[in-house]
Amino acid sequence: MPDKTAIAARAKTLGFDAIGFARPTLTPAQAQGLRDHLAANHHGAMHWMAARADQRADPRALWPDAVTIISLGLSYAPDTDPLAGLANRAAGNISVYARGRDYHDIIKGKLKHLAQFIARDAAVKVFVDTAPVMEKPLAQQAGLGWQGKHTNLVSRAHGSWLFLGEIFTTLALEPDPPAADHCGTCHACLAACPTAAFPAPYQLDARRCISYLTIEHPGPIPEEFRPAIGNRIYGCDDCLAVCP
Repeated sequence: MPDKTAIAARAKTLGFDAIGFARPTLTPAQAQGLRDHLAANHHGAMHWMAARADQRADPRALWPDAVTIISLGLSYAPDTDPLAGLANRAAGNISVYARGRDYHDIIKGKLKHLAQFIARDAAVKVFVDTAPVMEKPLAQQAGLGWQGKHTNLVSRAHGSWLFLGEIFTTLALEPDPPAADHCGTCHACLAACPTAAFPAPYQLDARRCISYLTIEHPGPIPEEFRPAIGNRIYGCDDCLAVCP
């Protein structure tokens, strides 16, 4: 039966940059944060977030047999300034995460290989942004990082640039300590947002977020946001790029 050390070693050979282990539970504050987000309609037209909110708030509701959640991260940190393209108004700027192959395919392939290693001794399910899974809170529970004031996961080793994926398993493994919040008094991400999409620290109103407006929003972008969007045609990296 593979232990945590063996699983982490196999994950490293597959190219993962971060791994942690957690119980299949969220804290009451994390579950309440989801409910508050939905009640304020901050999810906009992403109705799928509300449709399975009970499962999203409780991983055990998604799969009652799960005993451990293995959270994995793959760094996509850019080699150059991700905001450099904003100065060239003759070309559209695309978010860093979408400049290469679809990360869903990359992560899922690696997760399946790791899951096969574990599945000899336990049942497994793999997820990568394809099910009602609160990936960032679970990653914090597993010690990969903490949800910053911009609501994205922040790692002291990899910054805000981690793709996330999870393996739910019936294998009982000792959980890692949750990550502590290290944002302190910094508010660089909040100040950098071109459309003031953060009504408060740790809260995001997707209806004002450029990533939402250029990817998820149905119909024309509201005129009030168009000047601030500039040449961003798919996503926005401002709050990630300024995080120290």
